[in-house]
Amino acid sequence: MIPSGALLALATAALVGAAGGPAHALDVRWLGVAGFTLTSGETTIAHDPYLSRPGMLRLLFSRYEPDAAVLGRMTGAEGPAPELARASLFLVGHGHFDHVGDVAWLAAHSGGRVAGSATAANVVRGYGLAAERTLVVEPGAVIEEGGSFEVRVIESRHARVLFGRVPLEGEVAEPPPGPIHALSMKLGDARAYLVTERATSVRAVLLSSAAVHLPALEELGQTTAPLDLVLAASQGREASYASDLVRTLRPRLVVPQHFDDFFTPIDAPAAGEPRDPDDLAAFERELADAARAQGVSLEVRRPRLFETIQVMR
Repeated sequence: MIPSGALLALATAALVGAAGGPAHALDVRWLGVAGFTLTSGETTIAHDPYLSRPGMLRLLFSRYEPDAAVLGRMTGAEGPAPELARASLFLVGHGHFDHVGDVAWLAAHSGGRVAGSATAANVVRGYGLAAERTLVVEPGAVIEEGGSFEVRVIESRHARVLFGRVPLEGEVAEPPPGPIHALSMKLGDARAYLVTERATSVRAVLLSSAAVHLPALEELGQTTAPLDLVLAASQGREASYASDLVRTLRPRLVVPQHFDDFFTPIDAPAAGEPRDPDDLAAFERELADAARAQGVSLEVRRPRLFETIQVMR
């Protein structure tokens, strides 16, 4: 079982930049897969939270239903991610089930809004979230959230993780009568997000898949590098992926993600462990090698499930 909330609070700090910065920090918590919460004071935004994790057979032979018992337990006051119960904005990287499947349930219970592509918006509307609680955001859009965060939308891509192909390409053009099959949750348009926390000026990039739209990444780096934090998916990446991230964004800290098996139940002992430890270690080496080659001072930190990482400048 997952350790108690008290134990989970004992996370070590990843301090970015020089000493003597602000006394508070941006709290970043990994939820497994590409899921994160980012908390500043009383404001929390979430990215691709996916906690239900039905097994493969259930996923293949039934329609997708968020697991209310699991979600309630994980987000309750004594759970490992209580901040999800008050998240005011949910960012969706793309429309696959392991990114959008739980978002409507979580947003309905927290009162939050959902931002993403038209496909993501249609899926969450199909699962009952009111249209006025969804934001269809195009690259270049900027969202202000709670006075604590600015979010800029970046054009992105999905890695070719299925026999050299991008899985489940396509769009969901209208809100479907939910629940729908997981394989009906199409990719839509992939989004990355630049999140700036105003109190600390920490800037973080969130990637939902191990691929980028390189012109957009280069443009972003020209105006924002060096970045404080990159939350970088690792599975299915191309050979230049790590080097491109380091070259364009010059990040101080990279936290790998989307390396775990999303069919493993969230409260199983193996939850959060790498599905392919050798591949994850290789990605970490690729980042370190690119940083040395390009003269970038970079920390690579492998997260633990529900660990809080504090980031400050």
